[in-house]
Amino acid sequence: MKLRNLIIRPTILVTYLIITMACTTTTVHVNKLYLNEQESQNVKVELENLGLDVEFNELNFPNDISSTSIIYSPFVRDNTAVNKVEDTLIRLGYGVSNISALVSANHWYAKDTVGLYIVPDGIAPNSGKNTEDIAFQYKSEGCDSLTELNLQKNGKFTYKVLNDIKITGNWSITEYPYIILENEEPYLHYYFEIKRSKKTDKISEIEVIDLHPLSSSLIISSCKLTYGERV
Repeated sequence: MKLRNLIIRPTILVTYLIITMACTTTTVHVNKLYLNEQESQNVKVELENLGLDVEFNELNFPNDISSTSIIYSPFVRDNTAVNKVEDTLIRLGYGVSNISALVSANHWYAKDTVGLYIVPDGIAPNSGKNTEDIAFQYKSEGCDSLTELNLQKNGKFTYKVLNDIKITGNWSITEYPYIILENEEPYLHYYFEIKRSKKTDKISEIEVIDLHPLSSSLIISSCKLTYGERV
């Protein structure tokens, strides 16, 4: 009886592992940085209808990706998963220019995953000229009080001083590298110039975006505003 149990238990374990592996679904990590909500949902629905899991992110694109690309893990169990993703993109009108394995810049894909970067027509990723490349939360440097400017991707902004909201309104890129903050009541017509740079600390390189004031206002401080992101 004991010998029989010793034989059966490993068999059950192996069977369980086989079933678990067979039930594993490939996850597609869709970068929707340059997609609107409707476009994102269209991609999600199409991929899920094919039996794929979908997770969204809005990370900055790797520097070497300038067009729609599929980056897949060598551990993808479904041999048709990459083809399914490519066919879906083509069906939705996105031409796929690059399909590659393992890594693009610092973005690694492990386990049963596929990374998808979608670039709509007219978009140049990481050019700095897209709303998505500038829409961050900026903080003041060298000012008497802490000020923050939150540029949202939907074209809205919030300006705070010491966490107190002073004004909200609309922002836009007038002609790169200039942006404007606008509001009707109270009236605001305020320009910043965008300046990009890189610096390195003990940890890593940091990409920095500075907003330099070009206007005067009783509401907006004349301080430089800064956003930094580790590379």
